[in-house]
Amino acid sequence: MDGSDPNFHRLLADLLERGEPCATVQIVRVNGSIPNELGAKMLVAGNGDLVAGTVGGGQIELRAILAARDAIAEGRSRLYSAKLTEAEAGGIGMMCGGQVDCFIEVHRAAPRLVLCGAGHINLALARLSRGLGFRVTVIDDRADWANAQNYPDAEVLVRRPEDVLGELGLGSDSFVIVGTRDRDLEVIIAASRTDAGYIGVVASRRKAIQIGKHLALRDASEAVSAPPDGSHPLPRFSLERLLPRFHGPIGLLLGGRSPEAVALSILAEVQALRYGQPATPMRVPPEELLRHAERSTRAPEQDR
Repeated sequence: MDGSDPNFHRLLADLLERGEPCATVQIVRVNGSIPNELGAKMLVAGNGDLVAGTVGGGQIELRAILAARDAIAEGRSRLYSAKLTEAEAGGIGMMCGGQVDCFIEVHRAAPRLVLCGAGHINLALARLSRGLGFRVTVIDDRADWANAQNYPDAEVLVRRPEDVLGELGLGSDSFVIVGTRDRDLEVIIAASRTDAGYIGVVASRRKAIQIGKHLALRDASEAVSAPPDGSHPLPRFSLERLLPRFHGPIGLLLGGRSPEAVALSILAEVQALRYGQPATPMRVPPEELLRHAERSTRAPEQDR
């Protein structure tokens, strides 16, 4: 199977659908004779397993797989060059002292936006997130709120969020928004037991502080009651593990109180964190614009 085989692309899509990062490695330049042709491609999983295809086997392929694994871990595509000495090539059917250049393209699954609660703000969030590349999941036990009609572009789970979060395989690129009608505390605790990188609650400042107090009490209570042999069916809730990922209230100060305005402020924060940006204005200061304008008006006079 090579990169032109439809199954190759199906396997790539399957990995991304499961949220697993991977990489394709393609020969883009050769020097010397090789047992595979220019354009040959292979698919490598995040753990370094060869999923499909080949770039020729032997030491070249082994080194390219290791380079692909490193690229996946760093999340950056790269050009990789591999050389074989004549001694290394001997007896394995590879080129004698040649070189192969491969382009390693890293593929990452779309980040997940998990909306716990199907109320007005999360409905607005789902609509605003269209076109931004999120995989949206909505979880609510009310079928009249959580349904395909209200959320046509999302995965909809009609269950209590705290009962299902642990089954979703959430990772560091998952953003969990908690906005339930009456179960925020339990949902936050359930989310804390996952590897989600962002756990935020739709709340006022006062409510967020109250939630923090309740979380501290739960942490202390579970620490006291935890069985010494660790036989509890669920991992103990840890406030220390939650806090670096916890955001409450969520959103940037943009103004407005409508569900759409609140959703916009939340999504702006999520988008900034997704790309590691400080969410500062991009505006060029007026004094800088004026300085450049003055320089442009003086330039013709200086040329006379």
